[in-house]
Order: sequence, then C-alpha cells, then structure tokens
Amino acid sequence: MKNVDLAAVETAARDAAADAATALQQVALTGEWQHDAGAPQFRGTIPFPGGEVEFAADFPPLLGGTGAAPSPLAYCFWGGLACYAMTYALEAARAGVELTALRATVNAEVDLSRALGASERPPVEGIEWRLDVESPAPDEELERLRVLADERCPGAYCVRNPIPLETRVGRAGKES
Repeated sequence: MKNVDLAAVETAARDAAADAATALQQVALTGEWQHDAGAPQFRGTIPFPGGEVEFAADFPPLLGGTGAAPSPLAYCFWGGLACYAMTYALEAARAGVELTALRATVNAEVDLSRALGASERPPVEGIEWRLDVESPAPDEELERLRVLADERCPGAYCVRNPIPLETRVGRAGKES
C-alpha cells in the first residue's frame, strides 16, 4: 500500500513473533578521516540491500570544518526523522489508512559550547519531529497512528532511551 510491501511486513512480523532472532540485523559501518583541505572531513560508504551510498560529513566552521557537507548531527536528525515518518507510513499501511501525502520536519537547537570545551551544557535539550499528513482518515485515526509510531519507531526509541555506548581507540592495523 503506497510503497509499503505489506505482505513482507506481515510475514516478518509473524516470523519475529515465533523467533525474535529473525528480526535481528547487524550494523557495521566504517568511515575515514579526509586530509584534503576544504574537503568534507569524514567519508564512508553505507551499504543497503539495493546497493550502497557514500556519506560525507563535515563540521561547521565553528568546530573547525568548512561546512562542505552536512554535519554528523544533521544525519542523526534526518535519520531519526526519516525513521519516524517511515514508521508512521508503515503503521498507516498496516491499518489500511490511505496517506495521500506525508511531509516531515525536524526542529532542534544545537548548543556547540560543550563540543568547544566551553561548558557542560547538553548539546541538544529537545527534538521535535512534525508530520504533516494528507489523508481522508479522521483525526482520531491519525492520532492513533502517531501513538503507534511513537511506540514502534526504532529512531524514537533510541532518542528516548539511554543506550550503552562503548568507545575504543586502537592503533591502526592492530586488534584492540
């Protein structure tokens, strides 16, 4: 329904209910620092089932970059927004609710003073994801879908819940 393969989703949901391991996906991405002046500072290729795409990131001038590519946080914000919008569309399709249009917007204020070592303030105190939907469905149904998207969106979960982060630094070419 409207670019959602419902049969595949329902099969995957049944499989996951029977065996949670069927819904696990490993993520392993790499990137490299770029040394050329004026080039985006960091690049990496991200594979997906249909191919791969190259991402480049650059800090804004305030943090020593040139702004030659989106900042890493822009990718985080956009990825979260995309995940949320896509989850909403998925839940609409599963409920048989037609969406004739769905536009998504993310808003946040980023305080870079912590990254500059000038404060202990959090870099982001809040994020707003807004969906503008065109649909013949009643408002109550659109709200029910929002609640489902809030509950089921992996991006929303990651933003709302602390996730253990382990960092390491090792010498290139040596196991760490």
